[in-house]
This record gives sequence, structure tokens and C-alpha cells, in this order.
Amino acid sequence: MSGFSSPREALADLLWSSADRHKAMQSLRQALRQLKTAEQEAGIDIVKSLPGHVTLDATAFTSDLGHLLSLLEKGRTEDFREAENLWRGDFLAGFEDIDPDFSDWLTVERERVRSEVTSAAFRHLNQIRTDDGGNQVEAGANFLLKIDPALEPAHRILIRLYKKLGHQDRAEQQFKACEREMRIHLDEVPDEETRSLLEQSTPSAEVDAIFRNSGEVGAVRGYLPNSNDVVHLPEISIISSSLLKKGLNDAVHLREEIVSGLSSFRSFDLYESEYVGDENSPRPTLVEGHELGCYLLRFRHDERSGKVVVQFEDRGSGQIVFNEIVDLALWEGIVPAASQIVSRIHGHSIGKLRNPTNSAVFARWCQADSLLWDFTPQSDEKAMRLLDDIEQTNRSFSMIYSARASIIMKRELHFPLYDKSFSGGMGNLLSLAEKSIMLDPWQAMNQRIYGWALILSNMPDEARRAFQNAGRLSAADPSNLMSVAEGLAFSGDVSDALATAERAFSLFSFVPRVFYEYLANIYFAAEDYENAIAQIERGAGVGVGGLTTRVAALLCSGREAEALQTLQRFSDQLPSNLRNASAVAESPEIWRKKVNFFQNEKVRNDYDRGAIMVQNFLFNGAASV
Repeated sequence: MSGFSSPREALADLLWSSADRHKAMQSLRQALRQLKTAEQEAGIDIVKSLPGHVTLDATAFTSDLGHLLSLLEKGRTEDFREAENLWRGDFLAGFEDIDPDFSDWLTVERERVRSEVTSAAFRHLNQIRTDDGGNQVEAGANFLLKIDPALEPAHRILIRLYKKLGHQDRAEQQFKACEREMRIHLDEVPDEETRSLLEQSTPSAEVDAIFRNSGEVGAVRGYLPNSNDVVHLPEISIISSSLLKKGLNDAVHLREEIVSGLSSFRSFDLYESEYVGDENSPRPTLVEGHELGCYLLRFRHDERSGKVVVQFEDRGSGQIVFNEIVDLALWEGIVPAASQIVSRIHGHSIGKLRNPTNSAVFARWCQADSLLWDFTPQSDEKAMRLLDDIEQTNRSFSMIYSARASIIMKRELHFPLYDKSFSGGMGNLLSLAEKSIMLDPWQAMNQRIYGWALILSNMPDEARRAFQNAGRLSAADPSNLMSVAEGLAFSGDVSDALATAERAFSLFSFVPRVFYEYLANIYFAAEDYENAIAQIERGAGVGVGGLTTRVAALLCSGREAEALQTLQRFSDQLPSNLRNASAVAESPEIWRKKVNFFQNEKVRNDYDRGAIMVQNFLFNGAASV
């Protein structure tokens, strides 16, 4: 697990799944005591039991898998040969029967390890080199065949090598070995492309382009779908009964709003089910799912009450997650009613995927995404590790890059005194945002982060278009709309920002505190400083950005003494070891300019008054204010 750390509850659930939580936690505590006794007898101290977590000491803990990956990172002849000796079978072979849930976890983890190891080896085999007699390429291909004797791409590498070295007989022997292993393990025959290599007089020195990037390793036996660049999503199958009768326009409109809202999240594979039999007992064609979840969404019109019944079922367990009887007379329009249902569906299905024991690609993204909304440096670091893991196997997953850009912005602007910065910093921000857009321009998050990067690059008109695109792409997601509203306010479109924020608040079932800070910035852009102060006081107050907005609004309202008191309270909460620890502290004026997003000149100058006061207080001390 990333960071060699796991919540205690996750371990207990994984190893004692049949017991209730209380007994499972007791078993875990007993096992940890036994483990500590064994460590004391051995004279080592690796396992650390912390409140809520179990952690391995990374400085004292080593593993054959870690050593194997370090060898593959270098990829020399001797490294491949040592790696071949190290590989002795599947990850944690012999531990399959510990617990059914652990067995399920282990199946997924084995495929992830196999994918990571194979990808690491292929990175060094994108060209057939013969300057060392072909030793490095041969050692790499033999290592791959140790993992999977029927791996056709590895056989092709050796055939190409032997042909380039002029060893036709060895190339033919390798093809026969490929035929034999594929027949034994897969009951298949080599592709015609593999056979044709024997007939080429001067085979290409380059291996097929499919192997040039990490994670792009072609068809490898035993791989799960999430080991290539296809990211699978939770599946929702949709059934509608009696909604197409005359006079049911509102019911049809509600259904379309819900389906549209789910679609805009880009977090589900949606299916319009066909059904057999009469309409009162539909049977969906989609009945099987995967570890990400498979659900059924039913719409039915109740003729007696005139209401719409919306039922959401988990097809894996048969559980009815909720059964909503929607009376549109109780709602202020169809859109808010639809948005609440979309939020319930999204919250349930995505919430399940945030369990760290689920290692599917989209599940790991959900875990990273939840950390991004914590707005703390520690959560950002955990999210960045998850994003790095996802990129190893899914380089074209666009939100990796927009999420990284988001973290860089928060680190540089909202947590300027925090000691560690991520590589690339602000100079890498726009390129990351652009990469996410090029990979997927229809993802609202990508457009939104692109807008922020453009704001910081002094391109407000382009930023406004990006924020507008994000708002259109996911109009049912209130979190997206709030971020869009704040971006529009910074770029100078205050009226649209206020309208978008109002729409977002009408869709929330619960408003996270951080969004009051967004609203405060919008009111500040509108020069409504009293409202800005009122909203920022309701906010989470976790970053220097929110502090600066509050101080600037107080100054613009003529309340200098309150501004100073606010700074003093913040200073009391600030850990002393973070003060002046950042490179930002060496250039506070540069930070002041970066944190001021406002493009309207007057508003920008008003905000700068607060930024100057915050800068002097944080970097020069209270006496300088």
C-alpha cells in the first residue's frame, strides 16, 4: 500500500471479514501484539502501531518486490538476470486461504504487481540493441517469459533479436517455443504477425510501438481490464415503465434530468436496458457487474398518486439502496429534485469506491479525488502518491494531470509556509492543465483546472471560456458549479458568477464549508464586502487564501482593528516550525501577486491591500503591520 500505511479498520475487514467489526478489531490487536513479540525476539522494529493506522518503517523494511522493481528501473543485463532469479511465482503465493475478502484483494493485487513489473521491463526493450551482443535485450525478454511463458510479445522480441544478429536457426527455435507455450497455456496459436517475422530479411530494430510506454504492454495473459489504458466505471442500467404515456411530460423530464446529470459526472457506464415480457416485469439485459459496482435505476409512474417512483438497486447484493417517491409539487422545479437524486446515486456508488482496499483504477481515482477536497497539505501528498500509482498503468487517464495541477496550485498559493513543494511547481502548471484538456476536453474537471491555470497565466478571456465550458459539461454537480462561479468572478464576469453560485447552492443537500469561502470571493469581486466577511466566517478557514480575503474585506469596510485581530488568531494557530520554512518566504512579494486572482483592476487593488497586510504579518512579524 502506498506509504506503507493502512487504516486499522481496513486491515481488520480484509483479514477477518466474517467477524463483526468489534471482534475483527480485537483479532487485529492480538495479531499485532504477537507480531511485536516476534520482532523483539528478532531484534528488529518495523511495524508501527499508530492511533487508527498500522505502518511499516520504510527505512527498516525491505522486500524482494521492492528490490525487483529497483532492478527493473535500471534495466541492465545483470539487473534482468538477477530479477529473473528473484521471480519465483505470483505475489504472496500460498496466502490465498487467509480470508475470502483477502483472497479477492490478493487476486487484484497480483495482477497489479504483474502489470507493474511487466511494464517496467518493457520500458527498456523498445529498441533491439546489439552493441553488447544482444545480451541486455535477451535477458529482458527471458525475464518476461519467466513471468509468463506464453507472452507472445516477449517471444517476438527474441525473434527480432536473433534475426538481427543473423541467427536464423535460433529465431526459428524461438518461434517453435512460442507455438508450444501458447498451445499449452492458452490453447491458441501465434498471430500471423509473429510468424511473418521469420520471413523478414531485415526486421525493424524497434519493438512495436505498443510497448514503448509504461503500462502499454499489449495483451498479457491474466491481466485485468484496468491494467491497460481502459478505465472501467461503475455500471448503471436504466429501466423506465409507463413514462411515455400521454400527459406525463414532467415525469419524462425528471428522468431525462437524472440521466443527464449522471452522464455529466463521467463517473458511470450508463446502459438503456432492453427488456423482455410485459412492462410490469421488465428484465434488464445487463445483470453482471465488476468490482466497481453494477446498479439498476428504475423509473415508474404511479398512476393513482401521479408521482414518480425512482428506485436504485445494487445488483451485486440485491439491496434496494433507496426508493424515492417524487412529488414534484414539493420541489421548486424539476432540476433540484433531479439533482438531489443524482447526488444520492453518486454519493453511494463513489463512496463505496473510496475504500482503500479497492485497487481498481477508477477506485484509486475516487480515493485521490476525495483527498483533494480535504484542502490540507497532508491530504494533497497522499493524493499525489495515488495519482503517481494510477499513471504507472494508465498514462492517458486525463484527470491525473488536472488533479496534479490542482495540488500544485493549492500548495503554492494556499499553503505557502508548508515546507515541501512538488516537482515542477507553478512553471509546470499550465502544461499539466493543457495535457488534461488534450486527453479529454469533455471532462468538466479538466476544463475547470485549465481555467485556473489560465487565470494564473494572465489570460482572463480564455479562462472565462474554460469555466463556462466546465459549467455546461456538468451543470448538475453543485461542487463543479461553485468552482466555476468563483473562477468566473476572478475572470471579471461577476453577474454570471453570482447566478452560477445561486444555482449551485439550490442543488446542494449539504453545503461543505469550503464553498462559503468560494462565495466570499465572489462577493468580494462584486465589491460587496460585508457579505464577503459574513461568508468567509462560515468557511473552513484552512488556507492563507481565505485569510487574505477576510483581511482585505475588513480593510475595505474600514475595520482595520478586526483585520489585525484576525491575523493574530491565525498566527496563534500556525505551527512555529512552518514559519519562514518555505521558499515562498524568501520572495513574499511574488507570493502576494500569485494569490491575487482578481482581473478587475479596482478589485485587484482592493484585494492587494489585504495581501500586503498578510504578507507583512506572516513574513515580517506583527510589528511590521
